[in-house]
Amino acid sequence: MDIKIFYEDENMIVALKPAKVPSQPDKTGDMDFLTALKLEKNNENIGLIHRLDRPVGGIMVFSKNKKTETLLSKLMAEKNIKKTYVAVVYGKPPEKGTLRDYIVKNTRLNISTIVNSNVKGAKEAILYYDRIAFCEDSELGVVSLVKINLETGRHHQIRVQFANAGFPLVGDMKYNKERRTRKRVDVGLFSAGLSFKPYKNKEIFEFFEMPESYPFSIFS
Repeated sequence: MDIKIFYEDENMIVALKPAKVPSQPDKTGDMDFLTALKLEKNNENIGLIHRLDRPVGGIMVFSKNKKTETLLSKLMAEKNIKKTYVAVVYGKPPEKGTLRDYIVKNTRLNISTIVNSNVKGAKEAILYYDRIAFCEDSELGVVSLVKINLETGRHHQIRVQFANAGFPLVGDMKYNKERRTRKRVDVGLFSAGLSFKPYKNKEIFEFFEMPESYPFSIFS
């Protein structure tokens, strides 16, 4: 597996997880990104700080020792690691917006559902988005490129909230079964940005990468 490294020092690695690769070992037994990174760096101490859904590619940060794992996990828990996503959705949502829903996760089926706030196990899900561009594609029809910032980090949050709002993600067969394309298309979701301050008295680390693969290439 080719691994793109954005940054590395004695404490951490910032790298690009390819789409369709698990973040960590799962029941499929397929090669996962954490294991690939450990093999690439010959370092069993590399630790997972956050996850991306298997279909989703994007920028991730990993620790290289327990002290840094604790530090980065604390930053993540306190929402001091900012993640920016980009997505390609069907339709033309408003130029700016907030999606606020309640979500229940079905672990057995690996799916999330929008529900009323009084449903047992429901958790509030909030995200903010900006529509960056839109166009009419010969294959997909009207589609938009949106930039997303999460207030909360729920299971499949972006995918289920945009589908519920009437703007499902291109290529998302789990939450968008009605709109299929003639050819197989990767899920139009990518973790494009990461921003955090791991060291006191030092600058904020900022990383950003726009995907070049289809359907993002429509907007190139």
